[in-house]
Amino acid sequence: MGCNCGGKRRTSTVFVLSYGDGRQGGEYGSKTDAEIADVRKGGGGVIRMVQK
Repeated sequence: MGCNCGGKRRTSTVFVLSYGDGRQGGEYGSKTDAEIADVRKGGGGVIRMVQK
């Protein structure tokens, strides 16, 4: 392993599930997890990829 001095800051990607009608969404570690949660909540959610 080399020195990572001054390297890129480590970021993690999360998938945010949100609804326009006020239903509670959430944050998930993979797109698949977010899609499964959306189906369980009745569908119609929007999944966005966000860098944290």
